Amino acid sequence: MVGGVGASICVLTLPLWTGGILFALGDVLDYLDGDLARRQATNSKEGAIFDAALDRYTDFLVIGALTYLTAVLLERHPDFLIGHLSFLTSEAALVLGLAALLGATLTPYVRAKTEAEGKSSVATIGDRGVRNHILVVGLLLSQPIWTLVALAVVANWAAIHRLAHAMRRE
Repeated sequence: MVGGVGASICVLTLPLWTGGILFALGDVLDYLDGDLARRQATNSKEGAIFDAALDRYTDFLVIGALTYLTAVLLERHPDFLIGHLSFLTSEAALVLGLAALLGATLTPYVRAKTEAEGKSSVATIGDRGVRNHILVVGLLLSQPIWTLVALAVVANWAAIHRLAHAMRRE
């Protein structure tokens, strides 16, 4: 969570690559923390629930900051994008960001609901690890629009994939 807060602040204050570094460090620490808890048998259901909630907050902070930054850049500097994306507006950035947040929220929700109903969940290509890699690479390369596009597509693909699997009768 600390990495997500730091990354969000860096995204809003620029340069984007600093947010990528902080987000990557926070992500590594999050995985190490969970792995250490499992190895030391100190993990708990409550800890897993708390960690999942913090992950959603982190998603919201970082994707929200990236969305806001992109919308502001497009509003203040319409020439920010050149070439084939020059038609995008600040409103389009908001739609992309909301789509990315929707997918990032629905993917773990569908998994949790599926498992709560006693059904098996399927692993998917757009899980949190993949989304985090997209965020890190996009921030390091300072590509906010492409990062939002990739997140929106991959996260929603993952949610739809999990939902389609969950709807099958076992």
